[in-house]
Amino acid sequence: MVNDIIRGIIEDNSSFVSTHGEAYFRPHTAAQHPRVTLISCCDSRVQPMVVNADPIDKVFTIETIGNQMASAQGSVDYGVLHLHTPVLLVLGHSDCGAIKAYMKGYDNENDAIKAELDNLRGALPAPGGGITDEQLVKNIRANILHQVGAAVARYRSLVDQGELAVVGAFYDFTNALGKGFGRVIIVTVNGVTGIDKLKTMPELKGLDPDTFVGV
Repeated sequence: MVNDIIRGIIEDNSSFVSTHGEAYFRPHTAAQHPRVTLISCCDSRVQPMVVNADPIDKVFTIETIGNQMASAQGSVDYGVLHLHTPVLLVLGHSDCGAIKAYMKGYDNENDAIKAELDNLRGALPAPGGGITDEQLVKNIRANILHQVGAAVARYRSLVDQGELAVVGAFYDFTNALGKGFGRVIIVTVNGVTGIDKLKTMPELKGLDPDTFVGV
């Protein structure tokens, strides 16, 4: 099995190399030029290509349990303060295992996992109790809003100067929100929520209102 997996890695890379010549790599051999700093969950079902078809040199990607910022703050700072990406995107997702683990209670996890899940305490109600689909979606949204709020507070001067937009979005591969499997739905920009308010934001000019979820 392991041999097959490694073989697949090499074969997939060979396919990548055969379809991307030197001209593809030259623009980013000496430096990177991302437009987005992405904080997403490390869930294998969530990958950068859901927000950019070719994320190489375009998306500075940070993955944490529950797409939370605290355990990777240095990496987020690097994207925002050193690479100067104009967008910081916090991407939550449907069926989030981190949110479910937190909701059920995680006393039996090891210390490293506990430490990461502890970072969700400011975003969500106390753990324990059952999980319903409705409550899970509600908590995923709440966590997105919490992480965006923390980012806006940390980078307030950049946000106020119009140099950074902090976007919170929900990647819905289960169609939990009823807008289609695999849809990325914007929940907030710079902490602003609600469809009517989001419609007026210049950052979202020209986008289909069905993209927004009022929370």
